Amino acid sequence: MKNNGFTLYELLITLAVIAITLAIGIPSFNKTIQNTRAKTATLELLAAVEQARATAVFSNKRTVLFAKTHWHEGWTLFLDANDNGILDNDERVVTEQAPLSAVKIKGNHPVSELISFIGTGEARDPGRANAGAFIAGTITVCPTAKGEGYKIILSKGGRSRVKDMTEEECTQAQNSA
Repeated sequence: MKNNGFTLYELLITLAVIAITLAIGIPSFNKTIQNTRAKTATLELLAAVEQARATAVFSNKRTVLFAKTHWHEGWTLFLDANDNGILDNDERVVTEQAPLSAVKIKGNHPVSELISFIGTGEARDPGRANAGAFIAGTITVCPTAKGEGYKIILSKGGRSRVKDMTEEECTQAQNSA
């Protein structure tokens, strides 16, 4: 007579192997998810910065990328018709970003609240048409749990680049908040 099932012993061994595999795999999977969230948030903010610069150049008007209190709470990109750096009722919103979860995004002083580009593509403080002090700074993107992050570095000319951050650098950046 043929037996087509598993014995209790075979089933227990199979369950033990699955449990060990999950115990080893889940922590590294969680770290992968955290790193992916940080990378995604970095790329979304970088795309918004580049869109702000491109919009300023193509429209030859000041654009402002404005953080909603903190960068990880979202941002608004708009054409600043009167060069005051504030979204007025008659100004056109280009795009808005909803809050991002599981990341903390913080800019140093020059880029802590906004990034403004003039028609030449340079990052400049609002206040005067096609003028203002240049803006250059660094925005850190780190997971809220321990993990590696990224820096978005904005240069004097308005170009941006991304640099990796170690877990220790992210911890220091979050503690200095």
